[in-house]
Amino acid sequence: MTFFASCGKGLEYLLADELVALGCERATAAIAGANAEGTLQDAQRAVMWSRLASRILWPIAEFDCADEHALYAGAAAIDWRQHLAPANTFAIDAHVSGSGITHARYAAQRVKDAIVDTLRASTGQRPDVDVDSPDLRVNLVVRKGRAILSIDLGGGPMHRRGWRRAQGEAPLKENVAAAVLLRGGWPQAHAEGGDLLDPMCGSGTLLIEGALMAADVAPGLRRHGEAPPTRWLGFDAGGWRGLRVEAIEREARGLAALRPCVHGRDLDPHAIRSARENARAAGVETAIDFAVGDIAALPPLPNPRGVVACNPPYDARLAADPALYRALGDALKAAVPGWRASLLCGDFELARATGLRAQKRYQVFNGPIECSLIVCDPIAPPQ
Repeated sequence: MTFFASCGKGLEYLLADELVALGCERATAAIAGANAEGTLQDAQRAVMWSRLASRILWPIAEFDCADEHALYAGAAAIDWRQHLAPANTFAIDAHVSGSGITHARYAAQRVKDAIVDTLRASTGQRPDVDVDSPDLRVNLVVRKGRAILSIDLGGGPMHRRGWRRAQGEAPLKENVAAAVLLRGGWPQAHAEGGDLLDPMCGSGTLLIEGALMAADVAPGLRRHGEAPPTRWLGFDAGGWRGLRVEAIEREARGLAALRPCVHGRDLDPHAIRSARENARAAGVETAIDFAVGDIAALPPLPNPRGVVACNPPYDARLAADPALYRALGDALKAAVPGWRASLLCGDFELARATGLRAQKRYQVFNGPIECSLIVCDPIAPPQ
């Protein structure tokens, strides 16, 4: 079976590699995601272990969809008794493009009508809609006159890890943070004894994601607690319990072995308090050294190896102070010249303002904002 893993733009190739590493037969990058070939258990493993995916979508039907009548007929042809108990709740996430159907909300309404009508006709009961916390989340995509209906195996956005208690004004999504860390080579650096630093850490997303990555904690372990991520009737509940048992065992070993190797600084004391609260909820507080401090006063770190991962400030209009980016570059060259840096900057001009020489550049979307991710290795090359 081919299933689809969605992600933010710019993460597709990383996600395809991750899915293969998780056991899928193959995976190919697509627009804002990857198509993966594998079993249902492979897809459920991705729900538990993918650090990059936004959703894991298991297709149940594909059909021609010229207009809303074809959409209703195609959805009504599905035997929904195989997917949803009438006493359970559901929600539809719709994405449409083209001229046949132009309103996503209306498309979702037509699929909702088809599900309710067919279940009421066959069982005498009708399921209710719950947009916030449904038992079953169905995904609809209409593109180029074709409709695909899929089960959202993760039950919602997978960037949520379940530890966030406090956040700043513009928190970095956890799966984007994972991409910044992977592009910077953090897993390998940690395995080689290196440290991790974010000198503008905000609410701590990069640091916590990095510590959890180092401790081998499954990103899906805390998302739903002990409950399965979905009550889809086709879900392999026994397989999911096995994945949870494995993840719990790996978490226990990883956290026990995790050394204090992560450093976070921020000028805002409130941000540091939020970061500490989040790290405590994630179970990695003892691995992270937090401090309030200006980037201009960044002290040298004794470890000769490590990774700087940072998302310097900018707003939705990409407005930022280039002088701050220059101060960041100068501070890193002085404090950790031999380290590698992975910096998610507002755009290429802000990245240039750091004064650092980038060996690699990537376009990555932080939500709707197109950013420039630069990797510098080392931060200050020998003259």
